[in-house]
Amino acid sequence: MIDFLSSYGELTVSEKKALTYIMAHTEEIPYLNINDLAQEAFVSKTVIINLTQKLGYSGYKELKFHINSAIRQQKQTEVGERVSTRENLSRSIDKTFSLVIDEQVAACANLMLNANNIFIMARGTSKPVGYYLEHLLFSMGMHCIFIKDYNLSESFTNLVTDNDVVILMSLSGNTKKIIETAKQVHLKKAQIISMTSFQSNTLASYADQQLYCHTEDLDTKRDDTISRIGFFLLVDLLVGTLKELRHQ
Repeated sequence: MIDFLSSYGELTVSEKKALTYIMAHTEEIPYLNINDLAQEAFVSKTVIINLTQKLGYSGYKELKFHINSAIRQQKQTEVGERVSTRENLSRSIDKTFSLVIDEQVAACANLMLNANNIFIMARGTSKPVGYYLEHLLFSMGMHCIFIKDYNLSESFTNLVTDNDVVILMSLSGNTKKIIETAKQVHLKKAQIISMTSFQSNTLASYADQQLYCHTEDLDTKRDDTISRIGFFLLVDLLVGTLKELRHQ
Protein backbone atom coordinates (compact mmCIF):
# COMPACT_ATOMS: atom_id res chain seq x y z
CA MET A 1 0.00 0.00 0.00
CA ILE A 2 1.08 3.62 -0.53
CA ASP A 3 3.20 5.07 2.30
CA PHE A 4 1.15 8.04 3.53
CA LEU A 5 3.19 8.48 6.71
CA SER A 6 6.44 10.05 5.49
CA SER A 7 4.89 13.56 5.38
CA TYR A 8 2.66 13.17 8.46
CA GLY A 9 4.69 15.50 10.68
CA GLU A 10 4.37 18.33 8.14
CA LEU A 11 0.57 18.28 7.97
CA THR A 12 -1.88 20.65 9.64
CA VAL A 13 -4.43 19.35 12.13
CA SER A 14 -7.18 19.35 9.47
CA GLU A 15 -4.93 17.62 6.94
CA LYS A 16 -4.08 14.93 9.51
CA LYS A 17 -7.79 14.47 10.12
CA ALA A 18 -8.42 13.96 6.40
CA LEU A 19 -5.44 11.60 6.06
CA THR A 20 -6.64 9.57 9.05
CA TYR A 21 -10.00 9.12 7.34
CA ILE A 22 -8.36 8.14 4.05
CA MET A 23 -6.19 5.51 5.76
CA ALA A 24 -9.15 4.08 7.65
CA HIS A 25 -11.30 3.87 4.49
CA THR A 26 -8.70 3.26 1.79
CA GLU A 27 -10.77 0.81 -0.23
CA GLU A 28 -13.67 3.29 -0.39
CA ILE A 29 -11.60 6.22 -1.68
CA PRO A 30 -11.64 5.21 -5.40
CA TYR A 31 -15.45 5.49 -5.27
CA LEU A 32 -15.62 8.89 -3.52
CA ASN A 33 -15.42 12.24 -5.25
CA ILE A 34 -13.72 15.13 -3.49
CA ASN A 35 -17.01 16.55 -2.19
CA ASP A 36 -17.98 13.17 -0.69
CA LEU A 37 -14.58 12.83 1.00
CA ALA A 38 -14.72 16.37 2.40
CA GLN A 39 -18.15 15.67 3.85
CA GLU A 40 -17.18 12.28 5.32
CA ALA A 41 -13.92 13.56 6.83
CA PHE A 42 -15.50 16.83 8.07
CA VAL A 43 -12.93 19.02 6.30
CA SER A 44 -13.02 21.42 3.37
CA LYS A 45 -12.14 20.65 -0.26
CA THR A 46 -9.16 23.00 0.09
CA VAL A 47 -7.78 20.88 2.93
CA ILE A 48 -7.95 17.76 0.73
CA ILE A 49 -6.29 19.51 -2.20
CA ASN A 50 -3.48 20.80 0.03
CA LEU A 51 -3.09 17.35 1.57
CA THR A 52 -2.78 15.59 -1.79
CA GLN A 53 -0.13 18.07 -2.90
CA LYS A 54 1.87 17.58 0.30
CA LEU A 55 1.71 13.84 -0.36
CA GLY A 56 3.28 14.46 -3.76
CA TYR A 57 0.23 14.31 -6.04
CA SER A 58 -1.09 16.90 -8.47
CA GLY A 59 -4.58 16.60 -6.99
CA TYR A 60 -7.24 14.29 -5.60
CA LYS A 61 -7.83 12.48 -8.90
CA GLU A 62 -4.20 11.39 -9.08
CA LEU A 63 -4.32 10.25 -5.44
CA LYS A 64 -7.44 8.15 -6.18
CA PHE A 65 -5.74 6.58 -9.19
CA HIS A 66 -2.66 5.60 -7.18
CA ILE A 67 -4.76 4.23 -4.31
CA ASN A 68 -6.81 2.14 -6.73
CA SER A 69 -3.63 0.82 -8.38
CA ALA A 70 -2.08 0.03 -5.01
CA ILE A 71 -5.20 -1.87 -3.89
CA ARG A 72 -5.13 -4.03 -7.05
CA GLN A 73 -1.41 -4.66 -6.68
CA GLN A 74 -1.76 -5.57 -3.02
CA LYS A 75 -4.51 -8.07 -3.76
CA GLN A 76 -2.36 -9.68 -6.45
CA THR A 77 0.56 -9.85 -4.02
CA GLU A 78 -1.58 -11.43 -1.32
CA VAL A 79 -2.64 -14.13 -3.74
CA GLY A 80 0.91 -14.76 -4.93
CA GLU A 81 2.89 -14.61 -1.68
CA ARG A 82 2.61 -14.22 2.04
CA VAL A 83 4.60 -11.54 3.91
CA SER A 84 6.68 -13.07 6.71
CA THR A 85 6.11 -12.29 10.38
CA ARG A 86 9.58 -10.75 10.56
CA GLU A 87 8.76 -8.36 7.70
CA ASN A 88 5.42 -7.42 9.27
CA LEU A 89 7.04 -6.64 12.63
CA SER A 90 9.81 -4.62 11.00
CA ARG A 91 7.23 -2.66 9.00
CA SER A 92 5.15 -1.97 12.14
CA ILE A 93 8.20 -0.65 14.00
CA ASP A 94 9.33 1.59 11.14
CA LYS A 95 5.84 2.98 10.51
CA THR A 96 5.21 3.54 14.22
CA PHE A 97 8.41 5.59 14.41
CA SER A 98 7.22 7.64 11.43
CA LEU A 99 3.95 8.39 13.26
CA VAL A 100 5.63 9.60 16.44
CA ILE A 101 5.94 13.36 16.85
CA ASP A 102 8.52 14.21 19.52
CA GLU A 103 6.61 17.30 20.64
CA GLN A 104 3.48 15.21 21.19
CA VAL A 105 5.34 12.63 23.28
CA ALA A 106 6.87 15.46 25.31
CA ALA A 107 3.42 16.97 25.87
CA CYS A 108 2.19 13.60 27.21
CA ALA A 109 5.23 13.28 29.46
CA ASN A 110 4.69 16.78 30.88
CA LEU A 111 1.06 15.97 31.67
CA MET A 112 2.18 12.87 33.54
CA LEU A 113 4.94 14.68 35.47
CA ASN A 114 2.43 17.27 36.70
CA ALA A 115 -0.37 14.82 37.55
CA ASN A 116 -1.41 13.86 41.07
CA ASN A 117 -2.22 10.34 39.88
CA ILE A 118 -1.76 8.40 36.67
CA PHE A 119 -4.38 5.78 35.84
CA ILE A 120 -3.84 3.19 33.11
CA MET A 121 -6.51 1.03 31.49
CA ALA A 122 -6.30 -1.63 28.78
CA ARG A 123 -8.13 -4.81 27.81
CA GLY A 124 -7.29 -8.15 26.23
CA THR A 125 -3.80 -8.56 24.81
CA SER A 126 -3.10 -4.85 25.43
CA LYS A 127 -3.06 -5.57 29.19
CA PRO A 128 0.63 -6.60 29.21
CA VAL A 129 1.44 -3.14 27.83
CA GLY A 130 -0.43 -1.63 30.78
CA TYR A 131 1.51 -3.81 33.24
CA TYR A 132 4.76 -2.83 31.54
CA LEU A 133 4.02 0.90 31.73
CA GLU A 134 2.89 0.62 35.35
CA HIS A 135 6.11 -1.19 36.32
CA LEU A 136 8.32 1.39 34.60
CA LEU A 137 6.49 4.33 36.18
CA PHE A 138 6.65 2.75 39.64
CA SER A 139 10.38 2.17 39.11
CA MET A 140 10.71 5.92 38.50
CA GLY A 141 8.83 6.70 41.71
CA MET A 142 5.70 7.95 39.95
CA HIS A 143 2.28 7.27 41.46
CA CYS A 144 0.28 5.22 39.00
CA ILE A 145 -2.54 2.68 39.11
CA PHE A 146 -3.23 0.08 36.42
CA ILE A 147 -6.93 -0.83 36.38
CA LYS A 148 -6.56 -4.59 35.86
CA ASP A 149 -10.24 -5.45 36.24
CA TYR A 150 -12.44 -3.64 33.72
CA ASN A 151 -15.42 -4.21 36.05
CA LEU A 152 -13.81 -1.60 38.31
CA SER A 153 -13.77 1.05 35.60
CA GLU A 154 -16.83 2.82 36.96
CA SER A 155 -15.45 2.74 40.52
CA PHE A 156 -12.09 4.23 39.59
CA THR A 157 -13.62 7.00 37.47
CA ASN A 158 -15.41 8.19 40.61
CA LEU A 159 -11.97 8.82 42.13
CA VAL A 160 -10.54 10.70 39.16
CA THR A 161 -10.07 14.48 39.46
CA ASP A 162 -9.04 17.20 37.03
CA ASN A 163 -5.48 16.91 38.41
CA ASP A 164 -5.10 13.32 37.19
CA VAL A 165 -4.02 11.75 33.91
CA VAL A 166 -5.74 8.67 32.48
CA ILE A 167 -3.95 6.61 29.82
CA LEU A 168 -6.35 4.50 27.75
CA MET A 169 -5.09 1.82 25.36
CA SER A 170 -7.13 0.30 22.54
CA LEU A 171 -5.66 -0.91 19.27
CA SER A 172 -8.89 -0.26 17.37
CA GLY A 173 -9.74 2.82 19.42
CA ASN A 174 -13.32 1.59 19.56
CA THR A 175 -13.29 -0.92 22.45
CA LYS A 176 -16.68 -0.46 24.11
CA LYS A 177 -15.54 -0.54 27.75
CA ILE A 178 -12.61 1.77 27.05
CA ILE A 179 -14.91 4.25 25.29
CA GLU A 180 -17.36 4.20 28.22
CA THR A 181 -14.46 4.96 30.55
CA ALA A 182 -13.22 7.77 28.29
CA LYS A 183 -16.64 9.42 28.38
CA GLN A 184 -16.76 9.33 32.19
CA VAL A 185 -13.20 10.60 32.56
CA HIS A 186 -13.91 13.36 30.05
CA LEU A 187 -16.81 14.55 32.24
CA LYS A 188 -14.46 14.64 35.24
CA LYS A 189 -12.17 16.92 33.20
CA ALA A 190 -9.11 14.73 33.80
CA GLN A 191 -6.44 14.69 31.08
CA ILE A 192 -6.73 11.72 28.72
CA ILE A 193 -3.86 10.22 26.74
CA SER A 194 -4.99 7.72 24.10
CA MET A 195 -2.84 4.98 22.59
CA THR A 196 -4.40 3.57 19.41
CA SER A 197 -3.50 2.43 15.93
CA PHE A 198 -3.33 5.14 13.26
CA GLN A 199 -6.91 5.47 12.08
CA SER A 200 -10.02 7.50 12.71
CA ASN A 201 -11.39 6.22 16.03
CA THR A 202 -13.70 7.21 18.87
CA LEU A 203 -11.16 7.02 21.70
CA ALA A 204 -8.80 9.54 20.09
CA SER A 205 -11.67 12.03 19.80
CA TYR A 206 -12.01 12.08 23.62
CA ALA A 207 -8.28 12.38 24.28
CA ASP A 208 -6.32 15.53 25.05
CA GLN A 209 -3.20 13.91 23.61
CA GLN A 210 -3.08 11.09 21.06
CA LEU A 211 -0.25 8.62 20.50
CA TYR A 212 -0.49 6.41 17.41
CA CYS A 213 1.17 3.15 16.42
CA HIS A 214 0.97 1.14 13.22
CA THR A 215 -0.58 -2.29 12.83
CA GLU A 216 -1.47 -4.39 9.81
CA ASP A 217 -4.72 -5.63 11.37
CA LEU A 218 -7.31 -4.12 13.74
CA ASP A 219 -9.93 -6.80 14.32
CA THR A 220 -8.98 -7.84 17.85
CA LYS A 221 -12.44 -9.32 18.39
CA ARG A 222 -11.71 -11.87 15.70
CA ASP A 223 -8.02 -12.30 16.51
CA ASP A 224 -6.60 -10.94 19.78
CA THR A 225 -3.14 -12.34 18.95
CA ILE A 226 -2.43 -9.24 16.84
CA SER A 227 0.98 -7.85 17.80
CA ARG A 228 1.12 -4.93 20.25
CA ILE A 229 4.74 -4.18 19.42
CA GLY A 230 3.76 -0.64 18.41
CA PHE A 231 2.26 -0.04 21.87
CA PHE A 232 5.42 -1.28 23.59
CA LEU A 233 7.45 1.05 21.39
CA LEU A 234 5.25 4.02 22.36
CA VAL A 235 5.69 3.16 26.06
CA ASP A 236 9.47 3.03 25.74
CA LEU A 237 9.51 6.38 23.92
CA LEU A 238 7.23 7.93 26.54
CA VAL A 239 9.28 6.65 29.49
CA GLY A 240 12.54 7.70 27.83
CA THR A 241 11.13 11.21 27.38
CA LEU A 242 10.03 11.29 31.04
CA LYS A 243 13.61 10.52 32.09
CA GLU A 244 15.00 13.23 29.81
CA LEU A 245 12.59 15.87 31.18
CA ARG A 246 13.44 14.94 34.77
CA HIS A 247 17.13 15.55 34.15
CA GLN A 248 16.64 18.95 32.54
